[in-house]
Amino acid sequence: MKILHVLIPDYYLTVERARRRLAPEIDMVIHFPETPGFVVTQSSGAEARGVKPAMMLEKAQALVPEGTFLEADFQTYSRVSEQLNADIRDLYPFTEQIDAAEWFCDLTDEQGTDFRPALENILRAKFPFDVRLGVSRNKFLAKLGNDTGRACDGAEVRHILAETPIDRFWGIPQKWIKEFRQMGIATIGEVGGLDPAVLEKKYPNAGLRLVRLGQGEDDHEVHPFAKPTRLSRAGRIKLTADEAAIRAFIQCMAEELSEQLQKGGHAAFTIFLDVTGAGQKVSHRYRFVVPTVRSSSLLVGADAMLKKIRSMLPDNVALDLNLSVCEIVPDRESYQFHGSPRADFEVMRDF
Repeated sequence: MKILHVLIPDYYLTVERARRRLAPEIDMVIHFPETPGFVVTQSSGAEARGVKPAMMLEKAQALVPEGTFLEADFQTYSRVSEQLNADIRDLYPFTEQIDAAEWFCDLTDEQGTDFRPALENILRAKFPFDVRLGVSRNKFLAKLGNDTGRACDGAEVRHILAETPIDRFWGIPQKWIKEFRQMGIATIGEVGGLDPAVLEKKYPNAGLRLVRLGQGEDDHEVHPFAKPTRLSRAGRIKLTADEAAIRAFIQCMAEELSEQLQKGGHAAFTIFLDVTGAGQKVSHRYRFVVPTVRSSSLLVGADAMLKKIRSMLPDNVALDLNLSVCEIVPDRESYQFHGSPRADFEVMRDF
């Protein structure tokens, strides 16, 4: 196989700088339009001063008081992404979109090797995007090449994997990466040298696959028409726990959902957070109209919803949380959305 990984870093920032004619040196922060506000993404200058995705807007404003703060315009980002997606698919029909500005293309049957000029031209036709292209024999290595800035192909693959930090092991939950660190595993290549049977005990049905990925082998094909419909994760926690513990709890669910969403493209989805306890059930939803699957986006939405819900529920009881991604719309051509992203509450008592 010959797989191309296409990535546009700073996608939202580039769109906003171009449409507003903002100079590159201006510190920018894009945040969710709802209250309380959370950071969606930030420029490198703002990041150097401590601003991070999912940070409370007030804290970000305190760190960069002179910065330019913009409400996220998801409808515009979605329209631009849809056009880019259509243009790429015109060029390469077997294309799988995994994020607003990230794609896999199967070039196995394509004639010729000089694909870069044509692809870069269509991606930069309207906005000055910084386009990154990585090519290898499978999806794992193609994306890893873009993430690390190295060509992960040929005889050098094993050597590159042996030097690539375990943090770059994309496609697996962050908690697994933390567990690998605790096991003394520092690089992706070291995973390839583990005993699959030992890993199977810790990660059922995943041990052999983890070892193969650690060796640079990946049998995932490009799936341009994958259509997930609903995904969810559930757990139980007390809201008396410290903020870090609650956030880590939500983050774990968001990362697992993000991993599942990456298996198929979509035009929109809704996050539902259901919290039950002490005879009450509170549901909150937020609809996204941009094809993003990053765990940070899901975390921001879940964080915002939980903050609104906490004041409505007691602190001293165990609460069941169910974080769902549903109403997933995979058909980009027929999907229509009017109005802005919306958030709705539903409160049920004495259930």
